[in-house]
Amino acid sequence: MNLEDIFALHDDVKDDLKFFVTSDVRVKILLSLHQGSKNLARLRKELHFSSSTILHGMYQLEEKDFIFREAGNYYLSQLGEISTHKLIDVIKSIRTMNKGRNLFLNHEIGSIPPELLKDIGCLENSTVISSTSTDIIKPYVIVSKFISDSNNVKHLSSVFFASNIQLLFENLEENGQIHLLFTEEILKKLLQTVNPETIEKGASLDNLKLGIVDENTKISLTLGDNFIAMGLFSVHGEYDLNTFLISQSKEAIIWGEQLFNHHLQFANEFKL
Repeated sequence: MNLEDIFALHDDVKDDLKFFVTSDVRVKILLSLHQGSKNLARLRKELHFSSSTILHGMYQLEEKDFIFREAGNYYLSQLGEISTHKLIDVIKSIRTMNKGRNLFLNHEIGSIPPELLKDIGCLENSTVISSTSTDIIKPYVIVSKFISDSNNVKHLSSVFFASNIQLLFENLEENGQIHLLFTEEILKKLLQTVNPETIEKGASLDNLKLGIVDENTKISLTLGDNFIAMGLFSVHGEYDLNTFLISQSKEAIIWGEQLFNHHLQFANEFKL
């Protein structure tokens, strides 16, 4: 879609956009009814607005066919369901950007495909961990703990952090499973660092899978059964050692799996 088409599209829906963002009452009514039908008394208790204020918002939503009333209860219409799902997605996306400001601003996001950037709200229940002057390796210490506690790990990276790689292969020796996607440079470093017998044994038991991703990949992503950790490069090309996004939410882990699989589909399998 070209710029003129986008402008035309905006002009067509700008009043609808204003309808959503200019009223806390309407938004909260939609969010409340998204949880199920409610009567006026229940809405008044949940939203902490007066009856007259809620009824005014209801009238406006009914005019748009977003809600309807039946037997004293209010419900979302099909249009209301669709609109509220998208509204929740926007709220979660903005929350993610606010919480992850230090991670995303002035950092490379090109290794995250547009369809996953669109779903960035899946990371809303995440924490951005940053180094401090008294604990400069704080992000890596936290990630190391998660790796130690997980037997099944997927790791996509164009940087090499020796201690965490060592942890991965310690888990492999305990019958864990790891899937590594590295740039060619990082894969060479791996083969120089890790005991060849460990790599060969893991590969023979099918506990270890290796793949080579494009050299322009600019991300570090680690996934376990119950966590996701992600670091990015600055726009100047250096990897940011000081900031990691970490989450244990199911939604964030699924998002991370999709990101890993996106790069996996373009990776070349590496076999010893």
